[in-house]
Amino acid sequence: MRPLLLLTAVLGAWLAQTVLLRASECPESLARRPPVEAAIEHAFGFRLHPVMGSAVFQRSIVFRTNSGSLVRTVRGGRVALLETQPQIGQFVWVRQRDGSELRYGPLSQIRVRTGRCVAAGASLGRTTSSPFTFALWWNGKWIDPAPLLGAGQ
Repeated sequence: MRPLLLLTAVLGAWLAQTVLLRASECPESLARRPPVEAAIEHAFGFRLHPVMGSAVFQRSIVFRTNSGSLVRTVRGGRVALLETQPQIGQFVWVRQRDGSELRYGPLSQIRVRTGRCVAAGASLGRTTSSPFTFALWWNGKWIDPAPLLGAGQ
């Protein structure tokens, strides 16, 4: 059993490195459209929490979506990670050429696989009944993704 665990650990690390290294091979494109057809419920940044009554940091843009809404990529890149959070749903991380990552979710169904290139506007899946979030992680911190959505957002 130990050799199998060791092989899994080594191959897992190798596969993760190849995904990291090859994000630059994907065509770079920018859709300049929101990832879902829905109104923004909360913008990125500090806001007053309705229950706690204090300021909380919102690290993403939150959209008010219906369950089953189609989710599309905002920028082209490589699918770096499919993350599952119990009780919430699944998230898709798409790595860009500059090393930044866009996080989409939660999703009830995912239509992409880790390591695949996706173009701007490509379908990622469908939303859950929870509010949909769109976040940008770059250089070790959360950045406001609103400029990626173009004017009027």
